[in-house]
Amino acid sequence: MLSTVLDTLCWLSGFAAIGAYVVALLRNRPYLRPLNSLGLLLIGGALLGVPRLYPHPLTPELMPYVVYIDALLLGSALFQGVSALRRRKRREGDSQPKPANAQ
Repeated sequence: MLSTVLDTLCWLSGFAAIGAYVVALLRNRPYLRPLNSLGLLLIGGALLGVPRLYPHPLTPELMPYVVYIDALLLGSALFQGVSALRRRKRREGDSQPKPANAQ
């Protein structure tokens, strides 16, 4: 039961992290710092692969370690997603986007 819940959480958050990366990449064009949110893509990929690493059903001696690792990866994806999708003030040195009617 617990392994099924952990698998589902990993898959959902993995796809959500990859989706957040794509949204951040498309929303912030021209993308000035493309590596800032690359961690979302990498964590999303890791979360999609984690359920294949542990046996099903979980053995009692492995349970704390699997929960610990999953919680850290899920937390990382959550905080990176919030950071990538929040609105930031422009910094000095950032280029201004061109107006739509400019050539």
